[in-house]
Amino acid sequence: MRRAPIVPFALALCVAGLLAGCGKSDLTTSNRETHPAGSRSAAVKGPLTRARALAFARAVNLTQTDVPGFTATEQHASSSARERQLERKMVDCTGISGGGAKSLVEQGSKDFRFKRQIVDLSVSSEVSVASSAAGAERTLKALHSSRVRSCFSGYLTRLLQGQRVSGATSGGVTIQSGTPPAPGASGSFGWRVTATFIVHRIKLPIYLDFLGFVDGPSEVTLLSSGLLRPFPAEAQQHLFKLLLSRAKANAL
Repeated sequence: MRRAPIVPFALALCVAGLLAGCGKSDLTTSNRETHPAGSRSAAVKGPLTRARALAFARAVNLTQTDVPGFTATEQHASSSARERQLERKMVDCTGISGGGAKSLVEQGSKDFRFKRQIVDLSVSSEVSVASSAAGAERTLKALHSSRVRSCFSGYLTRLLQGQRVSGATSGGVTIQSGTPPAPGASGSFGWRVTATFIVHRIKLPIYLDFLGFVDGPSEVTLLSSGLLRPFPAEAQQHLFKLLLSRAKANAL
């Protein structure tokens, strides 16, 4: 997320692709390729190649038509030297540094934002395709680990403490985890990250939700945020089910 005082969007991608390694400044754009309308059809079965993985990502990721009323913007995440240092420390903290195989593809949708008065919501999706189902399973296992959540919580706390937001101080970070229903998938994960800022003694919560599932070598994540209040649960569930149905229809 690029608006203050929320944490940079690159952090969300680091969680979704933790075993693939953090610190990629152009993770959501480097693999994006133009393609004609109507090309979101399922890929022909065959060897798991980068081309097939890209086709899968394009077929699954959210588009503007999925979120009417939201405004689309490109993701252009960047990290400072301090942020990259904190990212490396986080990965070291998890104890899984270098333990994951390199992904064939990591591609995100655009960032879709809705802002009306005090309502400020954002949603996007991320698709990662590992070289094998075992690699995706390792990522899923890591995301269910209390150690990984603790490391990420500490990372966010230190990161937010370094943010320069006039008149605001960091009030801490909490992470709740769960397992959202994902029928037919190999497994799923859910995180709610709540980051609080204090402005003139008033607590301002920011909610970051990560809902994802693993299916074979693919990992699909829905990332949503809300300032003052969480992203609406009904809309979140609808989008999660949409991503799941697309992944099953275009299974690798």
